[in-house]
Amino acid sequence: MDENIKKEVISWIKLILSAFVIAFILKTYIFQIALVNQISMEPTLYEGQILVIAKVNYLFSDPERGDIVVLKDELENKYLIKRAIGLPGEVIDIKNDRVYIDGEELEPDYTDIPTRDNGFVKTRVPEGKYFVMGDNRLHSRDSRSDTVGFVNRDNIVGKAVVRIWPFSKIGVVK
Repeated sequence: MDENIKKEVISWIKLILSAFVIAFILKTYIFQIALVNQISMEPTLYEGQILVIAKVNYLFSDPERGDIVVLKDELENKYLIKRAIGLPGEVIDIKNDRVYIDGEELEPDYTDIPTRDNGFVKTRVPEGKYFVMGDNRLHSRDSRSDTVGFVNRDNIVGKAVVRIWPFSKIGVVK
């Protein structure tokens, strides 16, 4: 094989490998794309919308109340999109169709519909865990459910930051 061709092939291999390494680093540590495939976050997010999830946000800080987070659901081995409501150490109570944190009513409550307790009883969020809920509280499998419960910090993948589809709804997710 001609020396120039050999150098060209090696150059292309290095370029392709570099692209794969960069893509891997970006997807693993910086961001990923997520498809909304549930109704639990309506009217904030609808099925079929596509979001950019920032992973880097939680490399150096923890989720804050109100963040829309993507979390790993180990029971069904899939990702869920929920809103962080209760932080580690806080006492969560649901009464009279309202959410209370450390005795204070959650404000804003991120929903226009009543919040049923679904059997959840007043509890302190364990250290290293979060209480999450969907904005569509009547149709959300979230921390009120035994199948989700409090979410380990390590299971929170990232924060939903931008909606990129549909084009008519492009913008920052709140």
